[in-house]
Amino acid sequence: MAFAGEVPVTVHAARVSASGVSAAPAASGRGGLLPALATRMEQATIQDACVTSTARLPVVGAVTAVVRIERASASGLTVEAGKATARSVKLSGAKFGTPQGSLQRPTGLFTVGAQKVSGTTVTTQPHAFTAGTITSRGVAIEVHQGEGGCERGAAR
Repeated sequence: MAFAGEVPVTVHAARVSASGVSAAPAASGRGGLLPALATRMEQATIQDACVTSTARLPVVGAVTAVVRIERASASGLTVEAGKATARSVKLSGAKFGTPQGSLQRPTGLFTVGAQKVSGTTVTTQPHAFTAGTITSRGVAIEVHQGEGGCERGAAR
């Protein structure tokens, strides 16, 4: 599965947990590239999520899609996002590295990673994602005219 688009998407989740995590700076998008942090998770779980996106259509105006998800799990998930926040984050087995040509001269951008990561009250604005498999439970989809639907803390 893959997703990439030009209409902004915001994801709110009560809890996110993942294993086999690595992240590095990247560029995302078609045409005009956007700076992003590309985060790869071998296994990920999200609980009480709300995904929203508003498109501005000719004649109709703003149309908002809202997807509520009780629980979802993914394997082989990579998310390219320009922004993410969390109330709390817990890492175990954390690591940091920079590619080295010599001890005095790094040759590339940094990478960070962890064996396990969990976060609460997580909000992100992904530019794109890919996943091997996504399994969801308790999915409700609504499309309405106007804006709003996943205000911070509105995940149910």
